[in-house]
Amino acid sequence: MRKLLFGLSLVLAAACTPEPTPMPEQQLDARVAGGFLTQADAAYRKSVIANPAYSLALELDRDENTYGGRIEISFDYSGDGAPLTLDFNGGQVQGVSINGEAVAFEYNRYFITLPAGAISAGATSLQIDYSQNYSQDGAGLYRYVDPADSRVYLYSDFEPYDANRMFPHFDQPDLKARYTLQVSAPRDWQVVSTTREAEVSSKGERSLWRFPVTEPISSYVFSLHAGEYVVFEDKDFRYPLRLFARKSMAQYVEADEWFEMTRVGFDYFDEYFQLPYPFVKYDQLLVPDYNSGAMENVAAVTFKETFLQRGESTRRQRLSLASVIFHEMAHMWFGDVTTMAWWNGLWLNESFATYMANLALANATDYDETWQEFFMGKKNWAYTEDQQVTTHPIELPVANTADAFTNFDGITYGKGASALKQLAALLGEDVFRQGVRDYLAANAWKNTELEDFMGAMSKAANQDLGDWTQRWLYQAGLNSIEASFSCESGKISQMALLQSAPEDYPTLRQQRTQIGLFSRQEDSLVVTDTVALIFDGVRTEVTDAVGLPCPDFVYPNYEDWAYIKVRLDDQSIAAARADMNALKDPMQRTMTWYDLFTMALDAELPLTDYLNILAENLPSEKNLSTASDLLDNLRSGMSYLNQVPQSAQLLPLYADTFEPMLWQLVQTSAGDARRTWLGGYIDVANNERAFTRLESLLRDKTGIELDQDQRWRAIHKLNEFNRPNSAELARAEAQRDNSSIGQENAVRAKVLAAPGEEKWAWMQRAVARDDQYTLQRSRTIQRGLFPYSSQRQLAAPFADRMITQLPEVSERHEDVFHKNVTRGLFPRLCNVENVARLKQASAKLTDLNPFIVRALKIAVQYDQRCVDIGALLAR
Repeated sequence: MRKLLFGLSLVLAAACTPEPTPMPEQQLDARVAGGFLTQADAAYRKSVIANPAYSLALELDRDENTYGGRIEISFDYSGDGAPLTLDFNGGQVQGVSINGEAVAFEYNRYFITLPAGAISAGATSLQIDYSQNYSQDGAGLYRYVDPADSRVYLYSDFEPYDANRMFPHFDQPDLKARYTLQVSAPRDWQVVSTTREAEVSSKGERSLWRFPVTEPISSYVFSLHAGEYVVFEDKDFRYPLRLFARKSMAQYVEADEWFEMTRVGFDYFDEYFQLPYPFVKYDQLLVPDYNSGAMENVAAVTFKETFLQRGESTRRQRLSLASVIFHEMAHMWFGDVTTMAWWNGLWLNESFATYMANLALANATDYDETWQEFFMGKKNWAYTEDQQVTTHPIELPVANTADAFTNFDGITYGKGASALKQLAALLGEDVFRQGVRDYLAANAWKNTELEDFMGAMSKAANQDLGDWTQRWLYQAGLNSIEASFSCESGKISQMALLQSAPEDYPTLRQQRTQIGLFSRQEDSLVVTDTVALIFDGVRTEVTDAVGLPCPDFVYPNYEDWAYIKVRLDDQSIAAARADMNALKDPMQRTMTWYDLFTMALDAELPLTDYLNILAENLPSEKNLSTASDLLDNLRSGMSYLNQVPQSAQLLPLYADTFEPMLWQLVQTSAGDARRTWLGGYIDVANNERAFTRLESLLRDKTGIELDQDQRWRAIHKLNEFNRPNSAELARAEAQRDNSSIGQENAVRAKVLAAPGEEKWAWMQRAVARDDQYTLQRSRTIQRGLFPYSSQRQLAAPFADRMITQLPEVSERHEDVFHKNVTRGLFPRLCNVENVARLKQASAKLTDLNPFIVRALKIAVQYDQRCVDIGALLAR
C-alpha cells in the first residue's frame, strides 16, 4: 500500500507495531462467524462500551481496486475482560494496537476478535490498520468507472450493516458515535461526507481533505462519497445546499427544481417538528448502480440515478422525485437525530418518513393528487405484501442484521405509513403533530424503542393506545370490509359495516373511516352524503346513515382513511361495471378500479371481464395518474393472458382491441399525456401492427419523437419477440447511446432475444461471482431472461435446473444479490406441475438465504394464482 499524503503511513512499520501474536484457540469469542450481527451480540457490546468515537484516515486512488485506511477508535470500556469483537467484512488487517501497544487478534473475514484480557476497564484507544476491496455490489464503499469518459466515482451505502465493509466498526445503531475523517484523494476529485470539509490542502496531484467531528450518529448513516462529481450549489438558502452528479449525467440535472423542492421541504419540516434542521449543511448526490431509491446518510443523501430523466419529465415523475426528496429529508430528524435502538424499529423509521413525505407533498406543494399516488404506490405495495404467505407484523423481533435486511418491504414502508395515517385520523392531526414534536424533543441524539414513540402519542392524546398498538403493530394480516344496507321508500333503513380477516390472521382492527354514498345524476355518480365513523369488530351499525337517500353506489372507505381491503356490494359492483367513468372523482375512480382488479387477481371476477370494462372506459380517462395505474393493470392482465394456457385464443383478440385504441390516444395527445399513452402502447405491443409501428417510431417515420429511454423501451419489446432487425436496431442504438445506461440496455436486449440454451448461459453469467461481477449487470441480465409477457414457455426446459442451482447460488452471494436478482430466477409456468415443483423446493430448501426462502414461498402462491385465474377463464 501507498502512504497517505503528507507522510501518514497506513502500513504498520516494525518500529511502531510489532507482528501480532496469533490468539490461542481457546480465547476466541463465541460469536458465530458470518456476515451478520445478532441482537444478543449487539446488546453485549452496548453493555460494555460507551462514548465511542472514530477517527478515520483513508487513501483513495483513481486506478486501484483496493484502498487503505487507519481507524482509531476511542471508547470507555466497562467489561470484565472477555473477548470483544469489531465488525469488518471482507478486508485485510495489518495490525491492531490498544493504548499504543500491539495486541494479538483473530480475524475471520467477518469480524476482528480481541482476546480475553486485552482491554482493561476505563478509557481505551484502539488503532487498526487495514485495507479493503471496493464493493462489487453497491454495499460498503462502491467504485464505479463511467464507460462514457472513464471517470471514477465512489459512494458508500451502509444500511443496515455495511459500514463495516468500509472500515472496522462497532456497527450497530445504538452505539452512536462521533466521527472525524481525513481523506487523501486525486486532486480533481470532490470528497463528501457527513460534515462539510474544514480544510483541503493540495500537493502535486493529490489533495488531503479534513472533515470536522460529527454529532453523535449511528454507523449506518455515516457516509463517504468521492470522485469527479459535478457540483450544483444554492448559497442563498439558510442551510447550505449542494447537488452532485457524475459529469456524463450532469446535463440531465434540473438543479433549480431540485433545490426548490428541497427548500419547500425544509420550510415544512422545520415548522412541523419545531426543531430546526440539526446539521451544518445538506448535500444530495445522484449515483450510478444504486441498489435502492435513496439513502438518508446524514447531510449527504444518495439517490438512484434513475430519478434523472433523459427526456422531459412528466408530472408523475416530478412528484415521485419530490416524494423521495421529502422522505429522505424527514429522516434527518426521524432516524438520524432520533434513531431506533435495534432493527425491529426499522418500520417506524421508514413508515414515518413515508407518511411525512406525503403529508408535506399534500400540504406544501401543488401536487393535489398526492394521496391518490400514495394509494396506488406505497399502499398498494402494502396490500400486495400483506396478502402474501410471507406477511408479517409491522413490529416483529429481528434476531440479526440479515433478518433486518429482509424487512425492507411493503409492510415496513407502506403498511406502517398507512397505520400512522390511520392513527392521525383517529387522534386528529393536531394531536398527532404534538406527539411527534414531544417525541423528538425528548429523544434528540438518542436511541429509542417503540414505547417511547407510542408513549409520546398517548400523552398527547391523553388516552391509552396499548390496544391499538397490539392490534395494529404486533398482529399481521389485511382486514376486509363491506357495506351491507337495505332501503325502504327510497331511504336507507339499515346499514352496517362488516369486517372480516383471513383465517391465518384473525385479528380485527379498530379504524376510523368515511362511507361515501353516491347517487346517479345524469351521467355521473355523485357523492350525496358521507358518514364518518369508527368501526370495530365483526359488525358495526351505521346509525347515522339511516334515513338518508338510498344510494346507487356505496364506498366504505371514501377518501381512503382506512387501511382495508374493500369488498364492494353487488349493487355497487353493477354500477361500477356499467359505467366506471361515471365516478368523476379521480381518487374514487382509482380505488374502485383497484377493487375490481383485485377481484380478478383473486379469481372472483374473470380477468376478461375486467379487460372488457377497461376497454370500454380507458379511452375516456382524462386523469393521468389514474390512466398510468390502469396501464399498469393492463400490462399485468395481458401478461396473465400470455401465461394462462386456457387463454391462447384470447390474447390476440385483446391485443387487437387495445393496440389501435392506445395508438389513437398516442396520436391525439401531447406532453405528459402522450408520454403516458406511449409508454403503455410500447409495453403491451403484442401483434404485427404494433411491432411495425414501433420500428417506424425508432426510424423517425411517424412524426412522434422518442427520447433516449423510450427508444430503448421500444427496442426491448422488439427483441423480446425476436422481431426481424431487432438485433440490428439494438446494436445501432448502443452506438448512439454510449452511456453506462446504454450499455446495460444493450445487454438486456441481447438477453431478451437469446434463444434456448443461450438463455441458460446468460443466467449462469448473472449468478457467477468472479472479477467481472457487478450487481448491476446481474440485475440487467435477470430482467431480460424470461419476461412473463411473452417468454414463459422458454423457461420450461430449465425449470429443474433453476431449482437445482439455488443452494450453490445461495452460498455464493450475499443478501443484496438475493434481494435484487435470485428471487427472479424461479420458473413461473402457470401450471399445476410447476406449482408442485415449487412447493417441493420450498419445503426442502429451508436453510438457504432468507430472501430465497421467502421468494420461493411467494412463487408458489403466485403460480397458483395464475392457475386459478386460468381455471376461472376455462369455466
